[in-house]
Amino acid sequence: MDLRSQVAVLVAHWRLVAGGVVLAALAAFGVSSLLPKVYDSQATLLVGNLLTAANPDQNQLQASQSLSQTYVALVSTRPILEKAITSLELPYTADQLRTHVSVDQPKDTSLLVINVQDGDATRAAAIANAIASGLIGSSPTGEGGRAATGQFVVQELQATQDQIQAVQADLAGLSELTKRTTDQELQLQRDEDRLVTLRSSYATLLAASNAAASNLVTVVDPALPATNPSSPRILLNTLLGTIAGLVIAVALAFLLEYLDDAVRSPEEMQAISGLPALGSIARMQGDAGRDHVYSLVTLVFPRSPAAEAFKTLRTNLAFASVDTPLGVVLVTSASAGEGKTTVAANLAVAFAQAGRRTVLVDADLRKPDAHRLLHLPPDYGLTDLLRAPESNLDAYLQPTEQPNLRFLAAGALPPNPAELLASQRMHGLAERIRAAADVFILDSPPVLAVTDAAVLSSVVDGVIVVADAQRTSRVHFREGCAALAKVGAPTVGAVFNRLPASATHRPYYGGRNQARPDEPAPGERHVPAADAGH
Repeated sequence: MDLRSQVAVLVAHWRLVAGGVVLAALAAFGVSSLLPKVYDSQATLLVGNLLTAANPDQNQLQASQSLSQTYVALVSTRPILEKAITSLELPYTADQLRTHVSVDQPKDTSLLVINVQDGDATRAAAIANAIASGLIGSSPTGEGGRAATGQFVVQELQATQDQIQAVQADLAGLSELTKRTTDQELQLQRDEDRLVTLRSSYATLLAASNAAASNLVTVVDPALPATNPSSPRILLNTLLGTIAGLVIAVALAFLLEYLDDAVRSPEEMQAISGLPALGSIARMQGDAGRDHVYSLVTLVFPRSPAAEAFKTLRTNLAFASVDTPLGVVLVTSASAGEGKTTVAANLAVAFAQAGRRTVLVDADLRKPDAHRLLHLPPDYGLTDLLRAPESNLDAYLQPTEQPNLRFLAAGALPPNPAELLASQRMHGLAERIRAAADVFILDSPPVLAVTDAAVLSSVVDGVIVVADAQRTSRVHFREGCAALAKVGAPTVGAVFNRLPASATHRPYYGGRNQARPDEPAPGERHVPAADAGH
């Protein structure tokens, strides 16, 4: 299927596509609007003292990152969650609160991001901060005794540093003396020994302080109430729903097209059969139960667009065989109910209106129907002539309202229609009618239903196959054309019948051409059902 065909499918099912998109968008918008609002709140914590250390140590950095992973798992433990529940008097259990909490550690950092989702923005922020406080309380630097130890280490570091500075000052003063007494020499020695001892103590205390700092947890960004909900995202959901509806509607359109076996366009009809499209006949509007004569638009509404379509068919049929004029034309279809009788009758009227002596023959000896369009009796006709070939032909050719058009009804229905139509008498009758008329149009049964059309094709100059835009199956149409080709029928083309009015173009001319085909123009015949015909 090429791009043009794909576009044609979408155009044909545009109501389905548009409706699917609108319904999906409305459904997504409606559902999103009804969903409860959820607010997100985040608290960010730092493990270690990397932000305050002037010269951070690589080992300290690695220790902090390793500890961060432990704190990630610690956030969702029951004691931490229960502390938050107790402090805030939350209406949750630990297991229920766990579903609202998530924690993330950005790659290659010592940061922890605690995220809480809740239907209340203020409560979400409070829960995040409470969990952060509980996490800090569980760290060695956050508990009372261990916090005091850390405080003591810091104080001792400060005191040792002060002592070192004092000893260094004393040593500097003694070192500046050019001559020192014995006591001063002893004091210098004692200060040097004391300085070594103090520096060793300072290094020990500093190592202890760094170890504690690696396990330090602090809040760097407390949680704040969110101003907008994180979900539902109504606009995004509506957009996604619209896209999903479009995809589903387009897929459904192509699925329906795949499952639809009907011939939908003259181009498709031509591609399936390999026959030229002789004409496209628009669907003729009419009330249900209206008299059959109104289907004969070339007679009742001769200036309507539908009648013009049959005149175009008449012209195209003349061009279909320039070297050998088509004097005898058979009109058939693949299956029943595709409008072959209406096409045959209107085509006969169109030829008669052109001044051609025309005979319309109802050769459907099983379910004859052409007489209903003309309001003529079906009791005598073709079968009577075949039984009595020497009978006067004119006695059976019934005149019609249209000058130059006569009608040969089917007559009494025989038990063996195919054998009767294949007889030599039928060939002889065809020659007699040729001499009595310029154009001889036969309406036959459907090709796939019985063999009558294939049999009659041997006595005609050309065969026209009718396809219905609404009901002709592609498979049946292809099989019908193949059946005619198999017997060597002189098929000259196909007619696309009952084309939707939206797919046709109005003629250029004004006046009657702009009216509906089922409404008579001024001066045209209006045939009521009660007194139409003869």
